[in-house]
Order: sequence, then C-alpha cells, then structure tokens
Amino acid sequence: MDVPHDSREVSLGIPAKPEYLVLVRLALSAVCRLTPLGPDEVADLKLAVTEAATSRVQADQPGDDESPELRVGMRLEEDRLEVTLRGGTASALPDEERELSRAIIEATVDRFDEAGESTLLVKQLAASPG
Repeated sequence: MDVPHDSREVSLGIPAKPEYLVLVRLALSAVCRLTPLGPDEVADLKLAVTEAATSRVQADQPGDDESPELRVGMRLEEDRLEVTLRGGTASALPDEERELSRAIIEATVDRFDEAGESTLLVKQLAASPG
C-alpha cells in the first residue's frame, strides 16, 4: 500500500475484551494531539470509537482463556482522521442498543461505514487558519 508523505498511521491489536478499550482511547487521545480538534471533538470521537468497538468485544466467559484480537488502525491525513476497527467477536446487542449506538456514532463523526468485518469512522479536520 502506498502511503502519502503527509499521512501518519498507528495500528494496535488488543484482546477483544471491554477492559482493553481504554488502551484504544489512550492511543486515540495521543493521535488527536497532532490535530486541530478541540477537547469536545476529541471526547466525541473517543465516544464514537468506544461505541463502534462495543459490538466487537465481549466480557469474559467462564472457561474462556483466549480472546480474539481487535485490530484498530488510526490514519491521520492532512484533512481527516480515519479510525478502522477489524476483528473481535460479534456481540449480540439488543436492537434498541444497536440503534442507539449507531445514532451516537453518526452524531459524533463525519462518516461511518460498516462493512462486514470492518468499521470505518472518519472525522474531518478543520483547516488551520493562516
């Protein structure tokens, strides 16, 4: 894959368990420091990522020693920040919860695509003055 010079990427893999989502949020906070996003926008983006990841993680089950991996990619472009989630374990969320989660995500990011094994969240970055 060709990556333009002005893009930066971060990729991490975590066990697909809720207690590891804090690591994704911390990594996202660090990446957001490189953007012009304000604190409220960063908080919204972290909420969107948490909501998107919730359907891909499951709490420990008795006798469950191994957990699938959740892969999270963050790509910082000049005009946008893209977050991609892949893998994990599909959790059976009730329809009401799934609809609420989707509404939260759509209200907090500029683009939201769910395509089978992959979820893409995009936050547009305001042009810096000057």
